[in-house]
Amino acid sequence: MVCLLKAIERKRITIEIRNGVKIQGILVAAEPTMNLNMADVTLTPIKGIPVQYSKFFVKGRQIRYVVVPDEVDMLKAMNWQLNKAEYFKHKERSRQQKIFDKKQMMRQKRAEKLEKKEQSEKQ
Repeated sequence: MVCLLKAIERKRITIEIRNGVKIQGILVAAEPTMNLNMADVTLTPIKGIPVQYSKFFVKGRQIRYVVVPDEVDMLKAMNWQLNKAEYFKHKERSRQQKIFDKKQMMRQKRAEKLEKKEQSEKQ
């Protein structure tokens, strides 16, 4: 669900939280815990007058459901988000491999220097 929310950032969505209140607004950011930052929000209580907010935060555990806009192809959006995550995983792995290789090279150079120093002391 989080990968779908990440894919529909900057879209107008409607959510209902556990107490029945409906919140409609633009999804600014979705966190891995499903916490949502929203903008231009209209909060509609079960019985009451809708209230406008310029910014709004919803805790993930309070969300009952999310209404995804019709123009969003959910499978395509989720695949795009998952592929993006794989790209960054690969990028991070290659960065870590470069760091590991660099440390190995430094250790090898230190070992060679130590070996040369020991050989010169023996002579």
